[in-house]
Amino acid sequence: DNSNSDNDSNVKGHDDEICAVRRPEKIQRPSAFSQSSSRTKSKQSYRRKEDDNGLDNSEVEENQPTTSHLLTTYKSNASIERTGPRDMGATATCEIETEHDKDAQAQFERTQAIAKEMKGKSDDKVYRGMSAYGQFYEKKDSLLGNASSGLNRKGPIRAPTNVRMSTRWDYQPDICKDYKETGFCGFGDSCKFLHDRSDYKHGWEIEREYNEGRYGKADEDPHQFEISDEEDELPFKCLICRNAFIDPIITKFDS
Repeated sequence: DNSNSDNDSNVKGHDDEICAVRRPEKIQRPSAFSQSSSRTKSKQSYRRKEDDNGLDNSEVEENQPTTSHLLTTYKSNASIERTGPRDMGATATCEIETEHDKDAQAQFERTQAIAKEMKGKSDDKVYRGMSAYGQFYEKKDSLLGNASSGLNRKGPIRAPTNVRMSTRWDYQPDICKDYKETGFCGFGDSCKFLHDRSDYKHGWEIEREYNEGRYGKADEDPHQFEISDEEDELPFKCLICRNAFIDPIITKFDS
């Protein structure tokens, strides 16, 4: 009997060992239609690493990474000087127009430099562009010769880089003046301005209406776009007594 009971216990223990099923974790393959945070990935990899080492769940929970491992840290370069410009951006420039090495002033200065270099030498038969044609006399006292001046030079004036402003002047409405006033333009469809004969208000007119409180009042009128018919409307005054209408009665007749 004792031997039988020992055999039964061995069989049961053997059966328990056989019935113990370990479910491996599913391998998450990357997909274009699924997303996951870096915290989840690091946590899963940490658990998988602890399971491979044979630790218990309690030990894994104690050794789980905290939020401090997920924070981003930066290391200082231990420099005394502050980052950024020394003047804290007081002399920063803003070049939103043509670059200073490509505008008309820079082109003319390069032309002058080439003319000084080639002065007294024979032509080397090298084409340097239309603006670099050879000049046989030096322009000194003319407007074109003073390229470094702020006002006297060829081409558009170079915009200041120390002034930051956003301004749109109303002197150029981009509407064809000939077509608006006469209905005819000699350029035809090749005209770069807008062919429109409707009335446009200038910026100072819109600002004046806004200050006076009249801006947008006409849009509140529901009858502003109605085309009136003189036959269906009342006269300005009564044709008999010449007085204004008080409570008129309108009778419509079918024609």
